Amino acid sequence: MKPVYNSNWLHNLTLVKEANRWQKQGWITHEQFDKISLAYPSSFYHPNLFIRVLLFVATLIALSGLTGLLGLVLMSTGQSIISGLCILYGIISWFVLETIFVRTQHHYKSGVNEALLYHSAGFIMVGIAGLADGNLYLILALSILIFAGAAIRFVDLVSTVLMWGCLGFLIFYSLYKAGEEIRQGVSFVMIIAFSGFYFLIMKIKEKKENEDWENCFIVSEVFCLLTIYAAGNYFVVRELQISMMNLSLQEGEDIPLARLFYFLTVILPLIYLYFGIQKKNIVLIRVSLVVLACAVFTFKYYFSLHHHEITLTIAGIILLGIAGGLFRYLKTPRHGYTAENILSEKGGSTHLSAFLISQTLGGNKAPESAEGGGSFGGGGSTDRF
Repeated sequence: MKPVYNSNWLHNLTLVKEANRWQKQGWITHEQFDKISLAYPSSFYHPNLFIRVLLFVATLIALSGLTGLLGLVLMSTGQSIISGLCILYGIISWFVLETIFVRTQHHYKSGVNEALLYHSAGFIMVGIAGLADGNLYLILALSILIFAGAAIRFVDLVSTVLMWGCLGFLIFYSLYKAGEEIRQGVSFVMIIAFSGFYFLIMKIKEKKENEDWENCFIVSEVFCLLTIYAAGNYFVVRELQISMMNLSLQEGEDIPLARLFYFLTVILPLIYLYFGIQKKNIVLIRVSLVVLACAVFTFKYYFSLHHHEITLTIAGIILLGIAGGLFRYLKTPRHGYTAENILSEKGGSTHLSAFLISQTLGGNKAPESAEGGGSFGGGGSTDRF
């Protein structure tokens, strides 16, 4: 399955956005940015964030009025008929989005796209839920397919998150219903499963033909890393076992394998940070900082000094010391790192930045083909990295 959007326009829009970011940071001149913008045009209707929010809200209001009228007309029919009509209405809305707003009017993340996409997906899911008669396995499985299709066709980040959320909940729910003994291994199954998903995503992401979904892959990486950490975090495991697995703890008692979960709470952020630095993966580094804060909160929650000002002061001194030491260490570039702002790592890929550097040296020519892009000059480089 390919994106519904023009692939060449997506590529050009990404280039221009990156070039604009470089211009703001002073890495390229205004003239160089103008050359890049002219060389790589995109005909998408892609307004600024404020306009997109207004269009999103306005579209939802218009759609709610339409569906309200349809609901008044059909409210006297049976539940199965209403569920079937909801699915049909959702499919028609999806078709209208693709054919009219994307292919004809060239909307790309305009606010209208998102409103229509979530509206259609929501009605399809409501119809499926009505026909599934409470079968949660079927609802979750079909929801995964719907959100996966939305993420792939429309390069949508929210749909990507919802797809992974449904998949994670399906795995958790299946293990939870499997029996008391299986429940005890939920954390380890989640860690193993999402570790496998993470490495699979990284492998797929490396292929050039999948670059249109780079942001979706980044969101997927973050989701998998956070899920792995949550499955091993002592606070999450303890509270989950107490609330959902009927674990009763007396004063002084602890959960099974408590020391292992203490260890995972501390070691996983350090593993993320180590491999993020080693592999120059900014996603891993940023996630490691987030989960490191979660680890501090976990130990603060269960092992408090009862003097919050002392704890915060000590933590601040340690963090400032680490930051100061790293800044001093990286004044001289080491292993590809420096204390300066690394603009090439917006999300984790250096291909686009290397390409822009080569293209700002001169000799830019716009691709002649409307699809796929061709080779062109510029320091002997091509658009194939």
